[in-house]
Amino acid sequence: GRIGSGLGVKIGGLGVIIEELPPELVKAAARQNIELEIEILSPCFGHYDKSRLARLDLNLPVTLAGQTFNFEAYEYLFPDQQKVIYFWDDWQLNWTNANAIYPDDPQVGLRLYASVCQAMAGYIKQGNFDTVHLHDYHVGLLPFYLGDDYLRRTPVHFTIHNATYQGVTPLVGGGYQSLDRINLPGERLFHKYFDFFDNLNLMKACMLKVHEIGGKITTVSGDIAGTWGYAAELKEGHAQIWARAYAQKGSPPGEVFVPNRHLDLFEKLPITGITNGMGRSNWPQNLPELKAAVLQVTQVKRGPDNPIFKNPITQNSMLSSDHNFDAQNLPVKAELKRLLHLEAFGSEPEWDPILITAVGRLVDQKNLGLIADIMEHTMIYDGGAKFIILASAPEGDAAGKASEANFFRLAAMYPSRVYFNNSFNLPLSKLILAGGDFTLIPSRFEPCGLVDYEASLLGNIVIGRATGGLTKVRQCAYLYEWLDISDRAGEANAFFRQIQAAIDTYRHNPVRHGQLIQQAMAIDASWDSSAAQYIQMYRYGLMVEDWYAKRQKVIESFVASLKQEELAIFSKFFMPGQQEYADTFNWELEQALVKSFDSAA
Repeated sequence: GRIGSGLGVKIGGLGVIIEELPPELVKAAARQNIELEIEILSPCFGHYDKSRLARLDLNLPVTLAGQTFNFEAYEYLFPDQQKVIYFWDDWQLNWTNANAIYPDDPQVGLRLYASVCQAMAGYIKQGNFDTVHLHDYHVGLLPFYLGDDYLRRTPVHFTIHNATYQGVTPLVGGGYQSLDRINLPGERLFHKYFDFFDNLNLMKACMLKVHEIGGKITTVSGDIAGTWGYAAELKEGHAQIWARAYAQKGSPPGEVFVPNRHLDLFEKLPITGITNGMGRSNWPQNLPELKAAVLQVTQVKRGPDNPIFKNPITQNSMLSSDHNFDAQNLPVKAELKRLLHLEAFGSEPEWDPILITAVGRLVDQKNLGLIADIMEHTMIYDGGAKFIILASAPEGDAAGKASEANFFRLAAMYPSRVYFNNSFNLPLSKLILAGGDFTLIPSRFEPCGLVDYEASLLGNIVIGRATGGLTKVRQCAYLYEWLDISDRAGEANAFFRQIQAAIDTYRHNPVRHGQLIQQAMAIDASWDSSAAQYIQMYRYGLMVEDWYAKRQKVIESFVASLKQEELAIFSKFFMPGQQEYADTFNWELEQALVKSFDSAA
């Protein structure tokens, strides 16, 4: 996070969370009368200016392929008093930049994650931390480098932001050697934690280890029991999803998307949902991109020949006065709709157009290419329906580039009803969300979702697929159910039916549409509840550590109470269950019995 500072990157939603969550945790802890200090540990990416950072005098040795070298650690205190520790090695990180931090080569990635995790573990063990909170598989090796002695003293929790990416890495020279090369004992760890169809799976290993030591595995939408959102989806296997798709279609589905990517560990371990919040700067009354002074500064940076908005009326209006609003001041939103229409179509809106918007990336996950399939049907259904799309495809993404071409084709065919822009323009994206009537989010999967929150808070009603975190706005949105990803036409029909329902409500039941806007803008999207739950999780972790220590004493007391003959009889018949029937407490007792026999011998 913190991309504006020059000391952060924001590739995906994790960057937003790392920026916004820590200060909210401090506030939540204070409300529970807890004084909380947080240190954020991050790689130091190649474009960061290290002259702004304070070098720490620490020895952080890292070993890869038998070669040992030292990482450097730097400290920076942000104005909001959040401390970040950056870890740097020229060999591992000099290739990274603001647009590229994840290696394409999985072996390069494994070496990067292993080296950074070793450096972080070295730093953590020299500190006095009460809890360690891991985010995504990139730091999934950390518990193994921290070691069992440390893990017995300090709770570790693991939050999964996107289970599609699990750190699956092909073996080189077998599983044992693959781990040995990154300074882990392969023979002891590979089969128990890492083996995944003859690959290493860093997420699987981390999940198993964290669960084993009593930590919590969480994800970014759902409830504590994991009954809805992404937490619930991750617990579903292929057979269960396929059966639901069959029931949905009334015929066998061709292909279904499995959010846990066939890692059945998700179906066996307890997964807790703690739904992400959003910073209050995203509320319409606070949104910086609706403030004239902020836009004026942005315009100066862009230069006089590169206006933020191409339409002169929109440009002049947005930069001359503030356009913030709230649910009691919707005429400002109506004016933003007018300015958006001018920007997109170059004319004043006539009659009462319905502005249907979409903002995002043209990648497989977001499924925005499906919008092109329903555009003409929608424009035929309602003569005033218009589309405003701001989206782009990554370089090298053939499917995404094909979607771009399709949108450009439709915009050329219907210039007064379809607007498409594939350039990045943050103020324009906020104007689109603030001025639009509906926003389209047909995501293939969505662990949490940010655009649905952003749009809803701005009174832009979501029309999308009922998946993962998007269901958190269900009460004020039009969501369709569809699981067969091979049947694009079937999904387009399901999507279109929700668009029809939204248009019908807008045209024929304005009272109901107004109620939806009020409900959407009243959503509690703040971090307050989420941060409070994380603080409770940290407190729980400390309690679990205490329980594990006390139960160890129970075991030791029981074994010590047995006479020699009793010890022999008990050990002879006591056999803990295996695999899913195993009981950790029983296995700890088994280990204590063996230790007792060894001592007696």
